[in-house]
Amino acid sequence: MEIGLNKILKTVCRRCLWVWAGAILVIGLWGCSKTEEEAIETESVKIGVVYPFSGPNAATGEDLKSAVELAGEIINDTFDLDLPMARGKGLVGLGGVPLDIIYRDSQSDPDIAAAAVESLYLKEGIAAVIGCYGSTITAAASEKAEVLKLPFLNATSTSPILTQRGLQWFFRTTPDDAIFADNFFSFLSGLSNQRPDPVPKRLILVYENRLFGTGVAAAERKLADRHGFPIAGEIPYDSKSDDFDAELRQIESLPKSVILQTSYARDAIAFMRGYKARGISPVAILGMNAGFISPGFIRELGPDAESVLSREVWAPDLGNHKPVIADINQRFHERYGRDMTGNSARAFTAVLVLADALNRAGSTRPEAVRQALLATEMDAGPCIMPWDGIRFDPENGQNILGKGIIVQIQDGHYRTVWPRIYAETELRWPMPAWRNRPHAE
Repeated sequence: MEIGLNKILKTVCRRCLWVWAGAILVIGLWGCSKTEEEAIETESVKIGVVYPFSGPNAATGEDLKSAVELAGEIINDTFDLDLPMARGKGLVGLGGVPLDIIYRDSQSDPDIAAAAVESLYLKEGIAAVIGCYGSTITAAASEKAEVLKLPFLNATSTSPILTQRGLQWFFRTTPDDAIFADNFFSFLSGLSNQRPDPVPKRLILVYENRLFGTGVAAAERKLADRHGFPIAGEIPYDSKSDDFDAELRQIESLPKSVILQTSYARDAIAFMRGYKARGISPVAILGMNAGFISPGFIRELGPDAESVLSREVWAPDLGNHKPVIADINQRFHERYGRDMTGNSARAFTAVLVLADALNRAGSTRPEAVRQALLATEMDAGPCIMPWDGIRFDPENGQNILGKGIIVQIQDGHYRTVWPRIYAETELRWPMPAWRNRPHAE
């Protein structure tokens, strides 16, 4: 049943053959004649943003867009904030011109996302692109950018393979799933030393069967063996399916375990409803971000989302440790009526990082922007993420200073429970049986 990583990569590589062939002509016709002076003399600096604004991940796409809009407002106006680009108006390194953000809908389709990157470059003359959501989508879009020699900054896709392709124009601010999976096992191993009751080590891996899910499962499989956690079963599934009954029956047949689950929004919600309908009460559910922290997860499930754990990169209660986080989240809440999520916080950060690079480059020439991204040295202070800062590995474009946290849904809110230095509340463990929940039907 499992779709292996090699098969996925072969599929992506086949798609890229036409990308490389078509791009030879594109590069010959486009912008090579632009001089640095021509690039600077502009009324605005354009960047592209490719996220899903329709289809199954539309709600997440709108959440990401909201954060990008707020970041653009901070860059283009003057704010008394301890953030890059906040105190100056516009891109001062390019004469104070504003950042012009142009959006395209990926529709969660790799071919559409790749075409959007090409269109933004050829028709809009963007200096760089931010995208996408979904590792398979990001893979196709970033390979198009590579051929076009266009800087591509990724904020939210976490497959380790994305930085293992030898690309020169790809940069990623978020930590990858190998780091996040390691966080899971550090968390679970630490519980054994903190709790008086035994912590079961048996795991069930549930994951969507494309690049994101299979990459996570590969990392979890390796770490489970290293840390002595037996895997009771693996349940790969097609996230585009409308029926997960067969997968739920498999999970139901397995012994009570900790479920490590990698799902997007629609499928995460569907599985949770399936768990309740079948009375499947695992020891705990540890979600790999994505659907488990999407804006609709708590809204759609209500009290049925309680006690679910997820790896995260951000949570509102981090503002208790860092005032700038609370400030930005308050501005976001006032504007959109909700807290930021890990996705929107990462998208917000990516826009500031790219604007900072453009500002230092003093040019919109792609190579100048790429070199400025490579030279990025941002410490933890002016950053709303709980990272040590942002510095890209020159070999693969990965931010080497990122790290994750683990949150738990408690009383309708995401609360940080790991690492303990950030924990604002006690962990609720194990996950209560459905029949014992206050709002059980």
